[in-house]
This record gives sequence, C-alpha cells and structure tokens, in this order.
Amino acid sequence: MFKSKSQEYTFIHNEQKITYRLIFDKYKTVRLRVKAPYFLEIKMPRHARLGTPVTYAEQSILKHIDWIFTQSEQFQEQVPESQTLPFTKELFIFGKAFFVHSQSSACTQKEKLNFAAQNTYFNQEQIFLHALPILQNSHTAISLTNAEIFVQCKSEEDCANKLTSWRKKTAQAFLSWYYEQLWQIFQERTSHFLIQHPVKTNYHLACPALNFRSCKRCFGSCKISPKKQQTRIMLSSHLMGLPMEYIEFVILHEFCHLIFHNHSPHFYALLDLVLPRHRILKASINHWSKTHNSF
Repeated sequence: MFKSKSQEYTFIHNEQKITYRLIFDKYKTVRLRVKAPYFLEIKMPRHARLGTPVTYAEQSILKHIDWIFTQSEQFQEQVPESQTLPFTKELFIFGKAFFVHSQSSACTQKEKLNFAAQNTYFNQEQIFLHALPILQNSHTAISLTNAEIFVQCKSEEDCANKLTSWRKKTAQAFLSWYYEQLWQIFQERTSHFLIQHPVKTNYHLACPALNFRSCKRCFGSCKISPKKQQTRIMLSSHLMGLPMEYIEFVILHEFCHLIFHNHSPHFYALLDLVLPRHRILKASINHWSKTHNSF
C-alpha cells in the first residue's frame, strides 16, 4: 500500500521566508493550507513526484501569496506563541476548516463565523445564526474565532476529550433542531406522492424519535418495529463535521426509509422527489469522510 511522504522546503518572497511541507498522496489536485505563520502544507498527487513538484508548488505559492500573508498575520495576532501548546489540529464544522489550538488559558474572543457550505432548503444565514450560539456556548473551556477553536486544556488527550464532549453536546442541540425543520419539508414534499402511490407503511405524521451515537462509518440508520408500531432514527454526532448539504442528505435518506424500507426503485423515486441531487451527494460524502478530519 502506498504511504504518503513529506519533505520541507523554503521559499523567499519580498525578503520573507516561507517554509512549506510537500506531501505526496492520493490527491487529484494541489491543496495548500497555512498551518502556522509562514508555514504551509502542500498536498500533491503522488504522480507529481515524477515531474517538477517543487517548481509547481512554488508557482501555487505565488498564485496565493496575498492570501498566505493575510492568514499568517492573523495567526500572529490571534495565537501568541507563549499561550499555545506545541500541537495543532484541523477540524471541519459544517464543511468549514477550523484550526484547533490548545491553550493553558481560554480565549474569550468570540467573533461571528463566516461559513462556506451549501444546502437545498434553508437560507444559510438562518441556519448559522441558529448554530452560532450553540457552537460558542456548549462548553466553558472552548471558544471560537473566525477560523480557529481555542481549547483550555492540560494535555493533547484532555483537548481531544473536551472536543468530543463538545461535539456530542452541539450535535444533540443543533441536529435535533435541524431534524425537525427537515421533517416539515419532508411531509410537504411527499404528501402528493403518497396520494398517488399508496403503500403499506409504518410512516406516521408524528416526527420519529431521534437518537445519537458516535460512529464515523455509518452516519444514519432507521429502525422500524412493526409489532410495537415504533420508528426510531439514529444519527451520528460526527455529522457536525460534514457540510450542511451532506447532513441534509443523511436525514432525508432515513426519512424515505420510513416509507420504503429497502433500496427499491420506489425508494429512489421518493428520494429523487425530496432531494434530486442525492446521487452526487452520496458519492461526495464518501470522499469527504475519507479526506477530512471529522468534527
């Protein structure tokens, strides 16, 4: 199996030294990230090793030089070296990248987050205005700025434990609200379909019970008990790390299973009705979960 390899290089622009690490792995495009002030991580397709990867990498740096300087300056302003422990991680919340900084003292600065995600039914500003207080106030030791998460902790293990607790709390609060909003949409979109295609089903007008679990491989499941006449949907708290449109895909997919329990042509006809882009989203969600750190 191919293993990624990395090498570090330096690049001078306007007397400013920029250090970058080249990583060759299973990537189709070049990915550039600012990991620290004037320190970059550049991920490249492994076949690029056969050509001139350093030249290509430095061309990418020049192309994005203004953005690199801006990001580096923000790092220096927001993350003083004396307060930050030596390890840094990257997480995604609703598809937006955040750098996680572990500190000996909590950062109280809380700025409005600028999210970049897509979805189908709801206005983005509406969604994030609701999500922002939940994200900022779910844990006393965690605070957010525009692109960073600050965690008050004693060690890397303590940081990871607090982020896990934070994810579970925010998932239960935010995803429950979002789940109920999508249920109303689902009822409206499927009402005419069910009149034309009557089926014997355990589908009820009441919103099914929602439970959470911590699972990265299966983001959702639908449990139906015909004898008890009960339905229950399980969602993974790791959905918080996916873009909004992927969260919507998982929830609506499980709603459709309330009517058609297997993946029959009728099931996909119903899913086509409520989420026409579901085939594209299914392929994309698998790629995203393999290439990004889940929140």
